[in-house]
This record gives sequence, structure tokens and C-alpha cells, in this order.
Amino acid sequence: MRKSIVQYMISHNINKRRVHKIPGLLLILAMILCLAGCSGSKDTTPKTMPAPDTDAGYPATPGPTIQDTTTVAPTAPLSTDAEITGTDGPTATDIPHYIVVLDPGHGGNFIGAWYDDRIEKNLTLTMANYIKEYLLENYNGIEVYFTRDTDVALNGDIKIDLEQRAEVAKGYNADYFVSLHFNASEAHELHGATVYASFRDNVAEKSQGIAASILEQLVALGLKDNLVKTRKSQDYYAEDGSRLDYYAVIRHSAARDIPGVIVEHCFMDNEIDKQFMNTDEKLKTLAIADAEGIAKYLELPHK
Repeated sequence: MRKSIVQYMISHNINKRRVHKIPGLLLILAMILCLAGCSGSKDTTPKTMPAPDTDAGYPATPGPTIQDTTTVAPTAPLSTDAEITGTDGPTATDIPHYIVVLDPGHGGNFIGAWYDDRIEKNLTLTMANYIKEYLLENYNGIEVYFTRDTDVALNGDIKIDLEQRAEVAKGYNADYFVSLHFNASEAHELHGATVYASFRDNVAEKSQGIAASILEQLVALGLKDNLVKTRKSQDYYAEDGSRLDYYAVIRHSAARDIPGVIVEHCFMDNEIDKQFMNTDEKLKTLAIADAEGIAKYLELPHK
């Protein structure tokens, strides 16, 4: 509805006394302008909202699909670039990740084999440190832990000690358990590398797979291939009556759903095999072979 000039001015908080002070000519002019402005029809043209500013986080072109179980409101901004997997290269979530527990065989009063002043418990600990160092320096996607990192036994009872090694691996949520050893024989005539794996259904494929990969790298150094082997116990049985693994660390690892292997690198009492482990540098070469076998089987990406 049309408003009188007085009503119009009152609605805009103008005092009536000031209205009487306005000259007559100006009052007439104001009334004419008011009548002219109020005589048109109401504009019903729909208003168009301005397009979103592309600098405010809304892409100018359709962005990548974001998979989420939650429902996102249409007006919510997209995730930041840091939360979106791009196509320029792998992100941290694309890299496979594994936890490997190395078990330096023996330790403390359990010295292992001893020949020409070389003691197995010392050799295995040296090897473990070299393997870990090489893997972490050269590959992504792996964590490496030890069952022991000093010259100690985990328990004075050998049976408990061997089971605790598997329990340590479980504590680290290990994907694989690799026990490091050196061999010896009474006649000093045997030589070569052997890797023992599990035959239990829950871990057999992975256990034998990583065993074969490690053995391949050791044989490439010139060691005799004594194969990947499994061995059944004559004394330990599963609840269904089937035999368990003969070697305790493999048996206890399998019981915890961890693929375990024992690497017998070579015979420390054999003249042929001495050349592979009679210096610190030779031990490092063996360790690198182990590490490469692990990395290749797990398909770890190079740094």
C-alpha cells in the first residue's frame, strides 16, 4: 500500500517536528517522488546467488570421489588435499606394512654351537643387528624387532625360553618370525644352507614362502642348497590328533598364527662353509642375503 509522506518519514524514525520545518516546495517534491516510486508493480524476477568462490575450498571442476561411511551434506566443503589420495604417487596408506621379529638363536647359558672360538649365540646376535640395519636403511613398510638384543636367555628353562620367543613375537603383533642359527655336525662333513618352515595349515604358505625367498638369496652367495624343510613332531599333537611342528619356535609361532622359520645359514665347523662366515664382513654379507630374501618376499618398496 502507498504510504503518506508523514507515515513514510515516521517509519524511518524522523521526528514530526522536523517535518514541519521542511519548506513547502521540498515537501511537495518529496510527495511526488514517493508516489512515483510506489506506483510500479512488485519485481518477481528470481534472484541468482553468486557462484561459490573457488578459492574458498570448492573445486571449479568435479573433485575426486571420497569414500566414507558417513553422509556428507551437499553444502559441506570437501576434505583438504592432505586427506585425499592423489594420483601423483603412493601415499603412506598405499605402502604395505609388516612387522618382522628376528630371533637371535640361543643366548646366555644357551650358547649353541661352538667351534674355532666362534660361538653361535654371538654370531646370531651380530647377524640380527646387520639384518635390521639393512632393512631399515633400504626399505619402507617394515618394522623390525628382536626377541633379545643382548647376551641373555629369556628363561633358564629351555622349553619356557623357546616358547617365550614366540610370545615376544606375539607381543609385537608380528607378521613373521625369523629365528637365526648356524649349524654344526659331529663329522664336520656337512655344509650348506637350510631353512625350516611350518607345515601347519594356518601358516604354511607364508612360512614356506618366506623361507624359500631367504634360501634363494643364501644359495646365490654360493652356499649349497639344502632346501626348505618341514619336520613333524613325534611328541606334540594338536587337539584333533594331528602332529605339530618339531621345532619349538616354529610350533609356538604357528600356535599364535605367526609364520615362523629357522634359518640355518651354514655349517660353522665345515671348511667349505667357513669362507662365508669367518669375518665380520662375511657375516654382514649373509645378513644382507637374509634381508633381501625378506624384502623380496614381502615386496617391500625401496627407499
